[in-house]
Amino acid sequence: MRKIIPILVLMIVTVSLSGCLGTQIAQIDQLTESINDHIKSGNDYFNQAATSTNKYQYSSARSQAENASSEFNQARTTSQEALIYSKNLQDQVYITYFQITLQELDAKINATNQLIVAIPLFARNDTRTGNTHVDSANQFMKQSLEYQKQREELVQQNPTKFKS
Repeated sequence: MRKIIPILVLMIVTVSLSGCLGTQIAQIDQLTESINDHIKSGNDYFNQAATSTNKYQYSSARSQAENASSEFNQARTTSQEALIYSKNLQDQVYITYFQITLQELDAKINATNQLIVAIPLFARNDTRTGNTHVDSANQFMKQSLEYQKQREELVQQNPTKFKS
């Protein structure tokens, strides 16, 4: 009888821990979906802002760029939360994924900030300075695409970790 009690306790602890791990993984999956939705929305708003800027629709461009910034920042906050779960799990694949995601988002946020600075410059016909900021925005977006590619490769290398 004495041998059965420690075994039962060990089984209960094991089941509890696996349930906690499963819950954390489910939370990571949910957060990842939210992150991807915010990134997609941010990209859409950013592209709309760029198009509006090219059409001299500066008021719309400013609003769309601010929406892009909001979406990217929401994705960043959610990524930081997911990174905490990943570190709690001590899962290096998830940790790397969310670190790359944060780098991607930092680049997108910087690009958006550069576009936000450029828009009023174009409205004042200061195209030289405006173009300098747009060039910077383009460089940040190129950087973000490199991080996005790294993130996608990590998903392809670990298909069991990520929902399709």
